[in-house]
Amino acid sequence: MSLDVNYISAQETIQLRHLVLRSGYPKHYCNWEGDHLKSTKHVGAFLNSECVGILSVFKNQTKISSSQFQYQLRGMAVHPEYQGQGIGKALVIFIENELKAANCQLLWCNARSSATAFYKKLGYNFASEEFMIQNVGPHYVMSKNLTKDAS
Repeated sequence: MSLDVNYISAQETIQLRHLVLRSGYPKHYCNWEGDHLKSTKHVGAFLNSECVGILSVFKNQTKISSSQFQYQLRGMAVHPEYQGQGIGKALVIFIENELKAANCQLLWCNARSSATAFYKKLGYNFASEEFMIQNVGPHYVMSKNLTKDAS
């Protein structure tokens, strides 16, 4: 499997956001505040020119850390036919490396409860108790220190 991971536009995230994250809702639910900010980054994973995975990161502070330079990972989705093949991992590693190079200190997310094992394997730690996001379901805040001296 030859996977290419590259930056994409906000518009290119909509189809997979809708299919995987907001199925059953109108497509406009997949346009998020901050999508078009200069600091926001969108990443896509491609197999044979087909986008099979996406994620977005937004410059956003969380109260779980005093780090000044933080990003929030949001909207990670892998096409159902390609899940379990390392595509999500490739997306996260790509953006972690990009953010480390920019001296980002912390990457955090509101992880769906069903995805916490995935993030745990990638070195993310729980930073909250479980909580509900209306119309989406149970989540945990999870985070990873990206500083060079982090283990």
